[in-house]
Amino acid sequence: MKLSQILRTVFIAAVLLLNAGCGPVNEAGILRVGFDIDDTVLLSRDIFVNLPADKRSPIDFAWVNLQDRQMSKLITPTAELIHFFNAHGHQVFFITARPGDNGDTLAAFLTEQLGFPVIKNANLFFEPKQTLGDQRYTTKHRRMKKLDLDLYYGDSDTDIIAALKAGVHPVRVVRHQSSIDQYGKNFFGDTTDGTTIAAPFSDLDKQLFYRASVGVFGESIYPIIWPGPTDETE
Repeated sequence: MKLSQILRTVFIAAVLLLNAGCGPVNEAGILRVGFDIDDTVLLSRDIFVNLPADKRSPIDFAWVNLQDRQMSKLITPTAELIHFFNAHGHQVFFITARPGDNGDTLAAFLTEQLGFPVIKNANLFFEPKQTLGDQRYTTKHRRMKKLDLDLYYGDSDTDIIAALKAGVHPVRVVRHQSSIDQYGKNFFGDTTDGTTIAAPFSDLDKQLFYRASVGVFGESIYPIIWPGPTDETE
């Protein structure tokens, strides 16, 4: 199937999803909106690039959750979107696949950066992946269902899958190019590969998805592409 046909198919799926609705909006018209953390709210690539040798296999997330203040940057378009929802009385939640060890430190950093209280197990939830056989799968959909979310913003394929499984409308946040270059997996398959059944889309295909504002799963694509903190200060 040609990419143009794929885009047409997923666009139709997205329209049907929006028309059908993805879950009940409460009677007051207040939305319950969820956000991923890594590469959605925070550019945390530097933490994972600079993991000490003794923290890599497996990744020591208790250590990772202590490093955001030193190495993570707030992704400004997402922060502005969060502020928009807050300003209009909607409820904002955060769901990350990081394990929760030292999660209070991450919560404190988000509180500092976003300007409102972010509290572990209140509006910040840790939902690590589950290993089945030789594959690791998302568990975020379980929390999304419990929170009765209306929207979920995330950068990865698994974020989109989790939202769809939970009956929540998924919105893909465009991942920063430095993160795509460093770890392309779980982002449209892997556009840095683009030669296998599991990763059939190239970088050119990715740009076509961006322009269509709809992804391979029928998800909406948040249209603002963030230049990054280095580019912003030049």
